[in-house]
Amino acid sequence: MKRSNIRYLLIALLGACSGLAVGATDNDLTTLGNVDDLPIAEEAPDLSKKRRISFLQLGTRATLPLRGSNSSAGVGFGVRNDELITSAKLRINYVYSPSVIEKLSHIKVYLNDEVLGVLPLENGDAGHKVQHELNIDPSLISDYNKLRMQLIGHYAIDQCEDPLHTSLWADISGKSSLEFTVLPLPMTNELGLFPEPFFDHRDPERLTLPFVFATKPSLKTLEAATTISSWFGAKASWRGARFPAVINKEPQQHAIVFASNNHRPKFLDNYPKVNEPTIAMISLPQPKLLGDGLTEIKNYNPYIKLLLILGRNDADLKTAAQALTLGQAALSGNSVTIKHVDLGPVRQAYDAPNWVHLDRPTKFGELVESLSELQVAGHTPQTIRVNLRIPADLFTWRSRGVAVDLKYRYTPLIEEDDSRLNVNINEEFVEAFNLRSSGKGGIKKRVRLPLLDEGLFGTGNEFFIPAFKLGSNNQLQFDFSFGYEKQELCKRSATDNVRAAIDADSTIDFTGFPHFVALPNLGFYANSGFPFTKQADLAETAVVLSKNPDAIELETLFTLIGRMGISTGYPATRLELNTANNINIKTNKDLLIIGKHAHDDLLKRWDKELPSNISRLGRELGLPVRAVSLLNDWLGFETKPDPTLGTEVSMHSSGPLGSLVGFESPQAPGRSVVSVLGASNQDLKRVLSALENSGEVSQMRGSTVVIRPQSIESILVGDTYTVGSLPLKVRIWHFLSQHPIILALLTILSVIIIAFLLWRALRVIMSQRLHEDDR
Repeated sequence: MKRSNIRYLLIALLGACSGLAVGATDNDLTTLGNVDDLPIAEEAPDLSKKRRISFLQLGTRATLPLRGSNSSAGVGFGVRNDELITSAKLRINYVYSPSVIEKLSHIKVYLNDEVLGVLPLENGDAGHKVQHELNIDPSLISDYNKLRMQLIGHYAIDQCEDPLHTSLWADISGKSSLEFTVLPLPMTNELGLFPEPFFDHRDPERLTLPFVFATKPSLKTLEAATTISSWFGAKASWRGARFPAVINKEPQQHAIVFASNNHRPKFLDNYPKVNEPTIAMISLPQPKLLGDGLTEIKNYNPYIKLLLILGRNDADLKTAAQALTLGQAALSGNSVTIKHVDLGPVRQAYDAPNWVHLDRPTKFGELVESLSELQVAGHTPQTIRVNLRIPADLFTWRSRGVAVDLKYRYTPLIEEDDSRLNVNINEEFVEAFNLRSSGKGGIKKRVRLPLLDEGLFGTGNEFFIPAFKLGSNNQLQFDFSFGYEKQELCKRSATDNVRAAIDADSTIDFTGFPHFVALPNLGFYANSGFPFTKQADLAETAVVLSKNPDAIELETLFTLIGRMGISTGYPATRLELNTANNINIKTNKDLLIIGKHAHDDLLKRWDKELPSNISRLGRELGLPVRAVSLLNDWLGFETKPDPTLGTEVSMHSSGPLGSLVGFESPQAPGRSVVSVLGASNQDLKRVLSALENSGEVSQMRGSTVVIRPQSIESILVGDTYTVGSLPLKVRIWHFLSQHPIILALLTILSVIIIAFLLWRALRVIMSQRLHEDDR
């Protein structure tokens, strides 16, 4: 249902002029006192903001192709619930064929199936990049919107045309954008709206949500904050998330505030104390009471909301955070109190909600948010994409591959032609299936009810994805391409009523693969947070901070744990925090060390274990003996690195440099340590930015990743170790594959033994025959 823009505009103007949250709760009105006594601002401030969202941010590829007359492509976008769009503009960059006729050709632009405007295809601009702007009537915009571009193309005037002629094309750039002017809307302090306005799933931009603390927050308070950051990270998903830390200051946007009765930010000094773990929503700032009147009411801001995590002590804060993220708080009204939280049993390894199942085949319907993502229409439909996350330690060596039981449907063809379905994994071709006019074909046939429409034919095929093509984060791509019968001119062939779908019951099977991997490999951590995310609740993870972490180190902590929530889809309810000077006993957990001072107590003790070390002025880098094994290379086997520490370089420098360092824990064999280091605050932020960039993440591997302003370098140096286990037979063959000389010697020895046994057998047979001849 579309918004009543006039109503919301009046509400926003009223809120801006009077400073009153329209629709505020009873508690708000009680706090504000007599509304008639509120001061009215002489001049309403300009609260409008500019927003620009590119098509790429909305999930499109670099180009939206339009092929053939009447072909179309679209993109969806939403509008935040706490914002009103007062003006909007569509800025489209496109290129089109020089063969189209100017007077007969154009691109129609639809918004929610209403014609928004037309993009001209003028002869003078054909074949060149063109930018065109269309103003959008805000009344056409609703909560969810579909923008669609349709090519109407012609290449001939006095003769009939082929609607799929190769000269009829246009490409819409992914850099095209929607530009909005928005006005904030005052919202009620209603927890029933949660997670709005702190996170709005309609917003495609990266989530930036400040966490507010009093001075020197305790470890229990920070554990509560990491639980919430991982939950919001899971919600943000592909958007990404950042959680800046604000120490004892009023935030300038929606934020989460952590406050106990005796340790809270100054602007909450007058907020009532609580007797139980409490979750509340208020506006910023909370006006101060002065008898029956108010002070500083002119600063009241109904547009910024604070979610308060409150408690008598720090333990209460953690209880409130766990209740919030596990959904055990019945959220309604402007506050709730928590009586009890049951965390349940510790999560089993590899059972993260966002990961594929390992105990049974995973259905494609479980891997998409909506079944509509598995359906396409048109003669040249868009690619169907299915994302899947798998544990980084699945051992697929010498495996035939990962079995996919694929079922699909499509509009029956008039006759068999070159129509086919191409299957790709991570943009690499795997297999292709011909589409038959009868709907039959493939290894398995199934009779199913039509998924999309009557007259759709289906088929099923089982195929294998080569295991070496799989990483932690993967995407299956399915491209339907339909041929068409070339008719004589003026005999129209149906080209725009083709539909196809991948059945949601199609499965991919990862059962039976053992868990075994060689570490350190920082590529696993950068992609999926492994090995920490092995337990979705991070029960086997401990984070080590410097003794007095500053705001940037806390932001790094919350953002990194938020990234793990993105990977697992589950809050970090059992994460343990500690400081370097308190790690005095053996901890049988994987450790994540965060800090810009590499010479904190813990790293000083482990200096000999570190392949690299970055501090404020000093930096030590270890280099391997050789990048490849010359013997393996000379024998023609797969080239392997030799990570043995060969040389070390120590230097002093004030230049920017950040790093990720991985090594085996000195406290517990088989446990991993990942250290996130930086020479300055900006270097820690640069590490976070690198982890958000898929191109830079693809360059991360080995035991040391050095992050400079313009480059990333990965090094494998130092001792390696393995985690997991293999069946005995597989373990033996894997060992021999890593030691080809031993394999060759064993082969020679086996040949000698077999030859000796054959010789002895022949001697026995010959002796028996001679004995018989003597008799």
